[in-house]
Amino acid sequence: MTTNSYGPQQIQCQGATMALQPYTQFGVNYMKPFNHSYETPVYDPTDLVGDFDDEGNAIGDGVPDNPGDILYMQRNYSGTNKDAYSLNSGVTLSFIIPLDKRFQNACLRAANKQIELQNQKLLNLEMDWHIARYKNCAELLSKGYRLKKSSPYYSICKDVEIIEKPNQVLPHTHKIIPSSSSSQ
Repeated sequence: MTTNSYGPQQIQCQGATMALQPYTQFGVNYMKPFNHSYETPVYDPTDLVGDFDDEGNAIGDGVPDNPGDILYMQRNYSGTNKDAYSLNSGVTLSFIIPLDKRFQNACLRAANKQIELQNQKLLNLEMDWHIARYKNCAELLSKGYRLKKSSPYYSICKDVEIIEKPNQVLPHTHKIIPSSSSSQ
């Protein structure tokens, strides 16, 4: 089965699998040494003596009189001893599916949730990076440091600007104008 893994918890889901496998087979049958014919001995089956009938005449007893004697050699055709070749080819196709869809569906839900969590973690890391960038750029700008436009890092702080803090009393001065008073 095809297995997919998700996240650090290694959620693993197996999916349906289809396998297409072509094959070729070659077979050879042969006999060595190869002969078109072969010889077998024909033994002497004569059984004329060894027992007697009721009248006293010699008769056979079921045992050959000349055991092992070869009368002649019989030539046999060896048609079944020919070489044979075969070539077979084809394709096997198998389709494997899990039988219990409950586990498959639960695994897919867990895998989708794991992907959502990973995407959220990525967004959180991106937000942390931007906040750190804003803080560092603002600190540098408030101290009077600014990157030149020719710097390859100019674009990092390009969108950061310093503004007055809310509810802040800015340094200011007042003119005191003496007034004429009648108390003199």
